[in-house]
Amino acid sequence: MERRTFIGTAVSLTAASYRRVLGANNKVRIGIIGLGMNGSTHVQSLLSLKDEAEITAVCDIYSPRLDRGVSATRAKGYRDYQELLADKNVDAVIISTPDHWHARMAIDAMRAGKDVDVEKPMALTIEEAKEMVRVAKETGRVLAVDSEHMAHGVWKVAKAVVDAGVLGKLLWSQTSRSRNAKEPPWNYAIDADASPQNLDWDRWLGTTKKVPFSKERFFRWRRFWEYGGGIITDLYYHHITPLIHVTGRPFPIRAVAAGGHYVYSRDVIEVPDTVILALDFANGASMSVGGSLANSVEAPIVVRGHEANMFFVGGSHLRPGAIIVQPERAFADVFPDKIRKLGLQGTWVEHLQDDTDSSQRVKQRAFRIESPPSESFDVNFLRCVRTREKPVLDGELGYRAQVAVVLGAEAFRQNRVTFFDPRLEQMVDRQPAGFER
Repeated sequence: MERRTFIGTAVSLTAASYRRVLGANNKVRIGIIGLGMNGSTHVQSLLSLKDEAEITAVCDIYSPRLDRGVSATRAKGYRDYQELLADKNVDAVIISTPDHWHARMAIDAMRAGKDVDVEKPMALTIEEAKEMVRVAKETGRVLAVDSEHMAHGVWKVAKAVVDAGVLGKLLWSQTSRSRNAKEPPWNYAIDADASPQNLDWDRWLGTTKKVPFSKERFFRWRRFWEYGGGIITDLYYHHITPLIHVTGRPFPIRAVAAGGHYVYSRDVIEVPDTVILALDFANGASMSVGGSLANSVEAPIVVRGHEANMFFVGGSHLRPGAIIVQPERAFADVFPDKIRKLGLQGTWVEHLQDDTDSSQRVKQRAFRIESPPSESFDVNFLRCVRTREKPVLDGELGYRAQVAVVLGAEAFRQNRVTFFDPRLEQMVDRQPAGFER
């Protein structure tokens, strides 16, 4: 793993220094670190939640962004995130920086007594994610990994179906994420006036490889391995995470990858435009996830079991409208009783399914459950700051998803099978004993 990992912290302030008791009617005072695309989205979201939250501090190392953030929020502006963390008027922080800064900033924030909402993926490496979870436990801070996908109510219902054993032994699940445009991926606008005079380049690089000032790297950092993992960490993380949650939160133990630069050359983006991953998990089930930055056709989201299957339908891959649970033909007789015992509200429908015995598509009785109302991730985070409950995407779940995307990215980059031992909680060079296929 040729990754530079920062585990320590430069902040000596204790969590107790800034802890205050939040009542039901108190506003959560938020500091936002990073005011690019995602950070600006958080600004607009939180400004619409003015009865629940107040943005009291913002931070960015690029002066024009910082100026715009201060103007939009009337909050105090900082170029150094450490100074924001020392601000006693900040209860919690949202970290919306490039991936290579996530772990260090989150760890520093928790040690400074702040609850943390960090953009996905939660880190660059497995070791960083593991340390973030450890520090969250040590400090008692809320650690949320921001993926709007997980705030959708359908995943709670889907998990209840799996936990009740309706699908029987889990076998494999699938999901995808694709997009397409005439321009190359992540073709974000580059500010002509950006320069070392108004952009702190050395601070932005952090512990990554020192390279000359580059507007391309700053504004289009998702194209580079040094700062992220391309489609795998930026997009697949959204879709792998809920399926890990639904299927019992197991650790991934094995990954293989296919794909490549099929449309865009490495001169345009370092990361591949098309990737297909296959993942094995510690609970004896598998997952396939694939997609492309040069074609928009998605694969359906499906969880397959020995006795029944669960299809996610309607809406979008980010927010499916409903689930349809359908038995395998051999278990159709016991399926209605399992559904009744589950006690969920739904309707019986006829659902098309491939029938391999007759080589025809046939209708078969299935149970449809509409997605319950959803909340935004920002609302969920604010509630967790008040109540101390776990976020919908807590650090533990984020850590498991981090293992999955790192295994997948390294399988692609090294062109080999990659392994993770969940007992050692580290990558290993062979299938971990006790998890043989």
